[in-house]
Amino acid sequence: MTLSEDGQWMYDGSNWVPATPGAPSGGSMPPSGAPKMLMNKPSKDGERMSDMGWWVSQGVTQFFILLGFIMMIMSAGYAHSATYTEGPDAPDQDDYDVDDNGLEPGEIENFTKDYDVYEDLQEQYLKDRNQDAGNAAYWAAIGPGFIILGLLVFCLNDNSKEMSNSLRITMMIGTLYLLSNMLFDGSAINLIAGIGAN
Repeated sequence: MTLSEDGQWMYDGSNWVPATPGAPSGGSMPPSGAPKMLMNKPSKDGERMSDMGWWVSQGVTQFFILLGFIMMIMSAGYAHSATYTEGPDAPDQDDYDVDDNGLEPGEIENFTKDYDVYEDLQEQYLKDRNQDAGNAAYWAAIGPGFIILGLLVFCLNDNSKEMSNSLRITMMIGTLYLLSNMLFDGSAINLIAGIGAN
């Protein structure tokens, strides 16, 4: 109950009534309208952590997940480069036969020189494509780990204001599923799913 400023009236939730029942009002009029209610801020004692700590944990979570996706994009780029980059063109003997009577000693020398350059370029091309294939496999293996790490940080943080415990458990199950697929190529999940199937 809220008392008026002069203490003679009390607000019962819908109307102003005399503060002491049966007592004369003393000639004062009840206040008009409902009293102004002051909003109390919740105490900071029960908060999960400081705002700075919350922002840091959210930043770490987003950093790991974003870094994992960037690694996956890099892997796709390297795989595309390894598959679709065209190699150097081999020199054609017909381009060196100027008089169309077969390669003569001067023409053979020019062709051999250009063919040696082509072999060097081809060797470098194969090394680069092999490196691209290796990079694609490396980033494809590492990227999901960072995504899973970000999800683990997200699930284990105190996100009680954003996420209920049931959602947290569901996220944890999904994250562990991703982790087992990454580490064991799905064999752990296949083993668990196969229990009792026989």
